Amino acid sequence: MNASAEQSIRRLAPLRALSDAQAGAIHRASLEMLERTGAVMPVPRARELLDSAGARVDGDRVRIPARVVERALATLRPITLYNRHGEPALPLGEGRVTFGALTDNMYAQGPHDPAMRPFLRSDLGWSARLLDSLPNIDWLEASGQMHDVPPAVQTQTAFAGAVRHSAKPILVYPYDRAGLLDILEAAALFAGSADALRRKPFVFCASVPNAPLQQADYNLDVLLACAEYEVPVVYHPHPAMGANVPASIPGALVLANADWLAGITVHQLCRPGAPVCSAGFTELLMDMRTTLWSYCAPEMMAAYAAVADLAHWYGMPAWGIEMLADAPLLDAQAGSEMAWTAATAFFSNIELVHNAGLLGACKVASAAASVWADEQIAYARRATRPLDFAPEDLAPLAGLIDEVGPGGDYLQHSHTLANFRNFWYPQMAMRDRFDPEKGVELDLMARLNRRAAKLVASHCAPPADEAVLRELDRLEARWWARCETVS
Repeated sequence: MNASAEQSIRRLAPLRALSDAQAGAIHRASLEMLERTGAVMPVPRARELLDSAGARVDGDRVRIPARVVERALATLRPITLYNRHGEPALPLGEGRVTFGALTDNMYAQGPHDPAMRPFLRSDLGWSARLLDSLPNIDWLEASGQMHDVPPAVQTQTAFAGAVRHSAKPILVYPYDRAGLLDILEAAALFAGSADALRRKPFVFCASVPNAPLQQADYNLDVLLACAEYEVPVVYHPHPAMGANVPASIPGALVLANADWLAGITVHQLCRPGAPVCSAGFTELLMDMRTTLWSYCAPEMMAAYAAVADLAHWYGMPAWGIEMLADAPLLDAQAGSEMAWTAATAFFSNIELVHNAGLLGACKVASAAASVWADEQIAYARRATRPLDFAPEDLAPLAGLIDEVGPGGDYLQHSHTLANFRNFWYPQMAMRDRFDPEKGVELDLMARLNRRAAKLVASHCAPPADEAVLRELDRLEARWWARCETVS
């Protein structure tokens, strides 16, 4: 285990929102809900699996006995995700806090032109290259939200842009089974073969149900394909308190957890032991003044701590919190919201933190905000690191203090020279001496955009084989040709 992983696991002050008794009660209430209320499963294959396992099927509605769910949970196992070169990158079973960032979004603020505009396919290169260069972004997300790309090839195109410019693990959000299979075919080029990709996956996949206790055709198709092809999956419901779940944290936890259990049960019935990355879900709050969903309301910090506690109660890494801002611009509000969500991630030991650096409640990808998020993660990681010393280390320090004496000056002492570099120093935040006559040469936004532009211009991910890149070009052309034929 590397040093940063150890620091993430040994937290300064663990934030526990749930006791083990409360977590167990939520689990039991979720099981009761699945058995009594059930869930809608529109895909026949999912109903067949549940029916064979002993569930009660009534049309699309399936009521799942607790024993079926418990058997599925018993087959889960910790996994490790790899980078594009087959090297271990995310050992999720170790409890390391990691951060992912989105390579594409609905709107963009680029490094050279910070004006907000629609995100286009041409933005994929600088976005993925920038995120690959940031040391505190551990993995990338390719969801497919470009304004100039047809829906049928959105996620495939997003993945191709990410894998060209980054060697980090990539989370994909395929729109359907066909899209996932396209991505796996492309990923196998980089892994060497489909079997090598299964053994050392650098691609993992998200499946998101569209409503409480109601799966959708597309998310079940993706979930079942992940099981069949042994693609590591993040299955996460998307509850918003007061909107699609009760307006209370306990009520939201019970309902969203029942959704998670239903999906995982289908997944494990399809292929017992198929890799699952995490437990948990994204918590939101509907702001009744605007009916918009808030990602950063203070109640969400407690809710995410509870989601993490519940995931760890299951013995699984936690998914949930998004290190982003409700604010649409990178301003004081956005900075404070990013800082809070980053700190909560470390205090709650949330292993998979996603959407780092997004603005506007998950709608805006900003180069400057990505650079600022990277620094906020580094700050929070250092701030939550426990002190690491042995009792015997104090004797030399006592000798140093005695040597310097009362009222002494440590500035020129060799001990300071040997140790001052151990402190964390910001790259973007200012600690300069302020001179009111000179003012500030560049404000924060200018400094962030300048660094983003420099990173985009200078950074190159470890290169892929040219033959692999040519084959990826051929696959992309085939995807687009198929899309044009259908239209």
